[in-house]
Amino acid sequence: MKRPSFLVLLFFFFSIPVSAAGILAVCNDGGDPSNCSRNSIQFPTYDISGNRAVVEYRIDPGSLGDFSSSTLETSVSEILDTWEDVSSLDFQTEGNGFIPFDVNSSNYESILFPSSPLGYSPIVFDDNGTILTDILGAGARQDILGFAAARFFTTRNGVVQNIFESQSLINGFLFTLSNRPDFTSEADMLANFKTTILHEFAHMVGIDHSQGGQIEDFLDLGSRLSDEQKSTIPVMFPIAINPTLRLQRDDIASVNIGYPKNSVVSGTASISGSVINGNDGVRTANVIAYNIDNPLEELVSSVTDVDGRDQGNFVIPNLTPGTYVIKVEPIADDFVGGSVVGIHEPDSNTSSIPSAFYNGSDDLLLDLNLDQGLSQAFPIVLTAGQDLENLTINIGEDPKSFSLRGRAVNSLNFLNVGRRSRANLRIVKEGTGIRLVTLSSPNPELISFSRNPVRIGLRRNAKRIRVSFRPFNEFITTFPDLNNSTVEIPITATDTVTGDTVTTNIEIF
Repeated sequence: MKRPSFLVLLFFFFSIPVSAAGILAVCNDGGDPSNCSRNSIQFPTYDISGNRAVVEYRIDPGSLGDFSSSTLETSVSEILDTWEDVSSLDFQTEGNGFIPFDVNSSNYESILFPSSPLGYSPIVFDDNGTILTDILGAGARQDILGFAAARFFTTRNGVVQNIFESQSLINGFLFTLSNRPDFTSEADMLANFKTTILHEFAHMVGIDHSQGGQIEDFLDLGSRLSDEQKSTIPVMFPIAINPTLRLQRDDIASVNIGYPKNSVVSGTASISGSVINGNDGVRTANVIAYNIDNPLEELVSSVTDVDGRDQGNFVIPNLTPGTYVIKVEPIADDFVGGSVVGIHEPDSNTSSIPSAFYNGSDDLLLDLNLDQGLSQAFPIVLTAGQDLENLTINIGEDPKSFSLRGRAVNSLNFLNVGRRSRANLRIVKEGTGIRLVTLSSPNPELISFSRNPVRIGLRRNAKRIRVSFRPFNEFITTFPDLNNSTVEIPITATDTVTGDTVTTNIEIF
């Protein structure tokens, strides 16, 4: 039997713009936050009132594999206390604390897919994995430990504000000793159950996965990691590997973004900035701050492009004062679907992201192990309350003297029959000086610019122009297949002084 490892996350999508790291992103664009524009991404959490975020819940009164209801009730209370101790979360039982009936494959829809809020967040124990099989298909119960999600949200004027109710399901098939040859006793299996619900309950309140800072060791050694190494991997790592119930600094830093506790966040520091490749923001990179005095237990990480702005932004929060070094690395290819880290899955561009330490400039230190990086990378000293901002890490070519931004670059353009379409295009100056940028396209009869060339003076950092597109019925003459396909047309911009060229494709359909 394949060893169960992936902790699946299911969630629903709505929209308002907020920036966050370590909090789950949601959007209203087809259920995939990687496709969201920056204005449709939100990071909802439960509302905090009186310094507490109250989450009312009920548990399934039935059994889970080999575990009795009383064992489950005690374990749930213990694990919820673990999150409460390090944050402003306040888990409270609603009513008598139990779902009115034992949830099984014949009645789960009224609990997991209700048409209106239940008045509590259900924690469902899928006794033999049949619910999971019914929802996710044959074979799911052999691999998936459980899932959790925010289910209902409060709204104001039709806009989502906060999480209102959540849900969690744990797969009992994998907590039956006869199905788990990797466990020798029920006690070991119970310990694994507790680490599972510790992870899943965080998803219930909107906490994201984290890659942490030991991915290379994990990929190289896997289950052969030492017990000490396993115990320092974050609880929110997408794969169940840490056998302990001890939250790591990375976990504590993340939960305190959404649910800050004064005694935890007081006197902490932060680092924020961006990872770029030339002028382009980098997605699917993991940025780690290692405390050189305790690098495995005092590390905090952040994925890039946490805000969906395509600028490679990252935020590493709630760091204890001390000296840190920074490392950038790709998100592991395995972390897709329910195990995704951040809002973007690894793609073909991920392979271009190096595993490298920041050296205080564009010169990155490559191919270093952690001990070498701690001693050779650029040291960053953080004091209590310090927010180090605008740290830029360039992993690729030298930045060009300008960049292109706007609807003409980042969005599809819908052409109307018989009527022009227009879009905004911003030319953004990088650095100082004057820019004279010329614009061109291979189809000047179809695409024109309100100003060309475009001059950006000493006192300006950007210039906005209009891009005009001829009506659809004129496009169809040049592109007769446009009715059945998408056409990409490049816009090329050239700095006449430096010779820098930026080309971007717009899609017409």
